[in-house]
Amino acid sequence: MKKWIAIIIIVAGLGVLGMLIAQRVGKVQEAREEQKKPVVLPPTAVEVEAAAARDFIDAIEVSGELRAKRVVHIFAKVGGLVEELPVGLGDVVKTGQTLARVEDNDLGWREKQGQAGERAAGAMVKQAAAQLDVVRSESERAKKMFEDKVLPEADYIRAQGQLRLAQAALGAAQAQVDVARAGSGLAKEARSWTTIESPIDGVVTRKFTELGATVGGQPPQPLMELQDQSSLEIRVDVPALALDAVKVGTTVEFEVQERPGKRFAATVAAVGKSLDPMTRRVRVELLVDGAVVADGVLPAMLATVFIKTGERKGLVSVPKAAIVTLAEGPSVFVVKDGKAKRVTPDIAGADKLYVPVPLLAVGDSVVIAGQDSLRDGSEVKVAAKAKAPAVDPSQGKGGKADNGNGVAAP
Repeated sequence: MKKWIAIIIIVAGLGVLGMLIAQRVGKVQEAREEQKKPVVLPPTAVEVEAAAARDFIDAIEVSGELRAKRVVHIFAKVGGLVEELPVGLGDVVKTGQTLARVEDNDLGWREKQGQAGERAAGAMVKQAAAQLDVVRSESERAKKMFEDKVLPEADYIRAQGQLRLAQAALGAAQAQVDVARAGSGLAKEARSWTTIESPIDGVVTRKFTELGATVGGQPPQPLMELQDQSSLEIRVDVPALALDAVKVGTTVEFEVQERPGKRFAATVAAVGKSLDPMTRRVRVELLVDGAVVADGVLPAMLATVFIKTGERKGLVSVPKAAIVTLAEGPSVFVVKDGKAKRVTPDIAGADKLYVPVPLLAVGDSVVIAGQDSLRDGSEVKVAAKAKAPAVDPSQGKGGKADNGNGVAAP
């Protein structure tokens, strides 16, 4: 009996186990069948904008530093204390205007001494001239007496010698006048150095001394710096391929970081006639009207210069915001019949705001928001249709940056 009970229990356990296995297999099969069913995703909500035709200006960007037309450092020719300093930082000065005065120390007395020496030398000339008149008269009398045989020849020769000595004394006195006059002039010139005047029309851009300071030491230090800002210069190195765009007289545009959103004009003033052997570029000098200083453009600012090399008109383009990077590369999605279609933009032809898309037509609906999750053929739902933004001529027609080897890059 116990044997049969054990057999019945085993058979019942096997039956339960079989039922559990059958249920598990059924669930697995159901899960596989569910996985085989196609997944239907809801349409992706996107924003679109109509593609439009725009003009593109091709340009390279080169960098340079703004410089004043002339920069002059003012030095004191004589040493001493600064007694006057009538100009300050930022003051506009004219040629000949007093910038500073240094104490004259004994230079004034030296000038008076020179003048006195000049007067004394003049008196000596008068004395020598009077003496010459006396000796000349005696010489003429001696000559007549010698001719009349009343004066020995030795006395006559002596009288002629006295005449020559008197003439030489007068010449020496006149030379002494020249020496005294030169000394007086040098003393006067040295004293004039104590008044320091501006050699140019300009602006005081730096000061290196203060009232009461001592100047004229070794090594000499400048008192101040003046800049002629009536015009500014920019020196840039331009790739040889762009030389046709920088003829003398050509107008180009530039920007400075300190005045964002503004562009200023510069004129090509000079173009080098040789390439730099290291950079393979040509030095170009640009002239900028000094009036830009009033707009906050100052010397030593770094300028980005835009040199126009060409123009492309009427290209169908979209905002750069429409570009998304996929495994296939940079892409733009256009909405057609409720589905997203991938097209390839012309990245190399882009400017700062827009990119041409050759396969698009004017008016095509281009996705500008929500495109990150799209793939070619994705179902889309247009949530909003944005208006094309206004184009800023100074930005939308920007250039392609020069990448350093003369080739324009987006």
